[in-house]
Amino acid sequence: MHPTHSQYWFLSQQSLFENLDEAELNQLCWISSYKQAKKGEIIYFSDQSIDRFYLLKNGRIKIAYFDQSGSEVVSEILKEGDIFGELTLQPSENTNHEFAQVISAEVSICSFLIEPFREILSKRPDVAIKFSKMVGDKLKTISTRYADLVFKDARTRIINFFRLHAQHEGRKVGESVVINMFMTHQDIADFTGASRQTVTTIINQLEAEGKLKFDGRKRLLIPDIRQLG
Repeated sequence: MHPTHSQYWFLSQQSLFENLDEAELNQLCWISSYKQAKKGEIIYFSDQSIDRFYLLKNGRIKIAYFDQSGSEVVSEILKEGDIFGELTLQPSENTNHEFAQVISAEVSICSFLIEPFREILSKRPDVAIKFSKMVGDKLKTISTRYADLVFKDARTRIINFFRLHAQHEGRKVGESVVINMFMTHQDIADFTGASRQTVTTIINQLEAEGKLKFDGRKRLLIPDIRQLG
C-alpha cells in the first residue's frame, strides 16, 4: 500500500519530523501504521509486551496500571502530539504492567515498530536528539506528579491536577481558563491517588469557594487561575 497524502501531511506537521526531507518523510510513511479506536478501547494491555512507539494524532488516552491493592493509578493523560509506548526503543516485556486506554469519544494513533524507527534515528542524529528531549520532558512531568502523590495532601494534588489540566487542555480568556473535560471524577481520583468521594468533596468545596465552575459535566471554568489554591 502506498503512503497516502494524509499520512505524509500528518507526519510533516510533527515537530519531531519537521526537518526531514520528502524522501525521508516518505520512508517514515512506509513504516507507519494508523489506528482509530473508540472510548474504552485498550491500545495495549498490562500483560502485553510493547514493541511499538506511538504518536497520538487526536483524542485523549490514559496510561495507567494497577497497584498492589488492585487500585487503578493513572500516570498520564495524553493529548494530540504526545508520545507513548516503548520509549526506550528496545522491545519491552512491559514489566510495569501499564496499559493504554481511550478516554475521549475516539482517537487516531500513528505507530512505528521499534527497529525500523531506530534505523531512521540512526541516520538523523538531530531527530534522535529531539526524540530524547521529548522523552526527557515526559519523564520530568511524570516525576513531578509522583512527587505530588508522595508529599502533598489530597486537596493540593487535586488542585495541581486542575492546574495541569488548564495548562494542557485550557483556553485562556484573560485570567480565566475554559476547559473541555474528558475525565470523570473517578479518572481524577485515579490520577491523584484519592478516592472518588474525596475528589467530589474537594471539587464541591472549590465550587463553593468560587474557584471552579462546572457547566454540565463536560465544560469547566476556572475564573482566575492565579487564585486556584
